[in-house]
Amino acid sequence: MWSLEFLFLPPALCATAPIFASLCMSIVRQQPFASDVWRKTYWVVIVQFLLFAGTITVAIVGWVDWQQPIFPGPNRLGLRIVNALSLTSLLLGVYWVWRMKGKRWFATSAALFQLSMLLGAGFVAGMALTGTWL
Repeated sequence: MWSLEFLFLPPALCATAPIFASLCMSIVRQQPFASDVWRKTYWVVIVQFLLFAGTITVAIVGWVDWQQPIFPGPNRLGLRIVNALSLTSLLLGVYWVWRMKGKRWFATSAALFQLSMLLGAGFVAGMALTGTWL
């Protein structure tokens, strides 16, 4: 839940609100869901939401207990996996924008919104995997 609450904090909200507004306006203006291009590329959106869930899963499975008498240090494998998931989401977003000819405003807005959600998940996952909580 913290990863979604991150979007409502003032610094993140300043970026998320315009992205969400742009996404809503692009849906009204371009009507992307009726397009044939959407049907061919909607799988990218589903995969990006799975990457969000994967990031949270890695944080849950690989969390580090910082209160142990001997601190084991950060979970380096978990951090690498979270970084790989973030990079994969970025590359899928670029690919999706490239494929959505004629609907790129919608694709860019949706990809940026998903990346902002993943940023929150990555922030919480980073705290869990390093044992350093703010």
